[in-house]
Amino acid sequence: MERLHLDHNYLFGTIPDDILSLMRLRELKLSHSRQEMECGFSDCNIYPTQYKGGDVCCANENGQIVCSDEAGVELTTNNDFCLSPALRGNIPAGFTNTPYLQVLELSNNLLAGNIPPEISALSRLEVLDVTNNVFTGSIPPALGVLVDAAVLVKGNDKVRGQTK
Repeated sequence: MERLHLDHNYLFGTIPDDILSLMRLRELKLSHSRQEMECGFSDCNIYPTQYKGGDVCCANENGQIVCSDEAGVELTTNNDFCLSPALRGNIPAGFTNTPYLQVLELSNNLLAGNIPPEISALSRLEVLDVTNNVFTGSIPPALGVLVDAAVLVKGNDKVRGQTK
């Protein structure tokens, strides 16, 4: 597989490590999974009074299934679910297993932690877009070797080393 475009979907949870086994991957687009919190679902896989944690999937008013992991689930005082699906967790460090990667778009999610410096080993990378996440720490100096890449980091207020 050379292109995996799953952007603008209701993805939730973490980026699976299995993606790193796609050695011929050239484009990985997982951006725009973060959705605004939606409340008042009527058709869910569990009743709010029974909820003890974990993933929740509900149908919205258009019949589209929306899921969220535990970090994106809230209960209202009316015992309705509010869901905010998004990719969460860290960027896996093993992207060196995908040496042909040219496009890595992870913007508009709730990815956290540090941006892994191992990404700098992707010599063919043309676009690295991690804007509008919740990363912390500094931009790895190792990313400076990606002289032909557009590296986009804005919107991560806790990252040091970016221009505002």
